[in-house]
Amino acid sequence: MTNTTTRPPQEKVCGYEYTVKRGDSFYLIAHRLGVPLRDLLEANPDVNPARLMVGDVLCIPMEEDDQPQPAPPAPETPDVPDADDSLDQPAAPEDGIIDDDMAVCPESDRRTVAEGESISDIQLSADLNRHTLEVANPDTDLDTLTAGQTLCVPQQNLPCDTATSYTIRQDETLESISLQWNVSVGALLRANPCLAPSDFTAGVCITIPPRG
Repeated sequence: MTNTTTRPPQEKVCGYEYTVKRGDSFYLIAHRLGVPLRDLLEANPDVNPARLMVGDVLCIPMEEDDQPQPAPPAPETPDVPDADDSLDQPAAPEDGIIDDDMAVCPESDRRTVAEGESISDIQLSADLNRHTLEVANPDTDLDTLTAGQTLCVPQQNLPCDTATSYTIRQDETLESISLQWNVSVGALLRANPCLAPSDFTAGVCITIPPRG
């Protein structure tokens, strides 16, 4: 009888390392490198996504049975581009900064703001915390949205540290807390950017914003 060793299917291994640059976030890195966000977070459990620092080294995961992925392309040489090439190709972003949020947002995550729609409306419909939307739209003022504007709306939340000023009691909801403290639902969501609407459940600690 031949002894065989079985391994869990699709075990994630580290394909290569990536050094965080200015303007990077877990969301932007995942979509830029074509790695599922959940896999990137699981491959770097000791890195707090809310405190990603320039110079941090991340493990970029791949499936164990995949061929090793090539390292990210090296910086372009300072050769002067041909005149014809410069007409059609935009300049590469400097120091990892993405000038256009939508350049790294997949089509499936793009959403057009409807007439009269606010950021809290989008949070409620997508069940996302404000922190996730801020990371996915770093150059957008989420409190002054206009109809027809395109937002990047990810399909899952990014974790971050939560507040600890009020503990939600049994049977309390986002709406009932809003009425109890005489603050709007939007104000509660802004004051708790790490929480999605469905996270306002018994036992969760939240911040109550000032009234008036």
